[in-house]
Amino acid sequence: PEDDALFMSLVGTNNRHGRTILQAGLNGDVPLAKFEAHWAETCTAAIANGIPVKAGVHDLLTQLTAQNTPFAIATSSNTQKAWKHLSESGIDHHFDTLIGGDQVQNSKPAPDIYLQAAATLKIAPQDCAAFEDSENGVRAAHAAGMITVQIPDLKHPSDTLQKLNHTIASDLITGARQINLIPMTRCSDAR
Repeated sequence: PEDDALFMSLVGTNNRHGRTILQAGLNGDVPLAKFEAHWAETCTAAIANGIPVKAGVHDLLTQLTAQNTPFAIATSSNTQKAWKHLSESGIDHHFDTLIGGDQVQNSKPAPDIYLQAAATLKIAPQDCAAFEDSENGVRAAHAAGMITVQIPDLKHPSDTLQKLNHTIASDLITGARQINLIPMTRCSDAR
């Protein structure tokens, strides 16, 4: 419970910001280096048989490409690691632009990463849609002024977060339809 709150606060933050939060939260009870080594081992084991993708991701990427809609990834993960994970999940070919957490000064929930992604795409932030799963990510996209869609993953949005009046959807396709990013027609590939 107390540890859960600490770990949930890390979701959506970049490595530098996450280490600061983690070090304070561990309060010297566990050496940070020991925790990070255990975490790396656990993560490696968890994705040993492949990296799962959210339901509808293939459909959405195919649809956006067909519509000539520009899109990017704005992830708190390290850029090189993110490209590796995209490749391992078989969706890297859809992306030309990826902004990693190591490319911005301030981590989510600050809007920096979304503002940089919009600038790279040469699109005004208010004309962009951001799809997020984490509270920190939702706060970042909202602060950037983007149309924000949350697909909850590890945690249901808190009452405080819901006051942002962003779109909350059960899956990517539903969220994209709710904000009129893609037509209401049925997509063919339901993965």
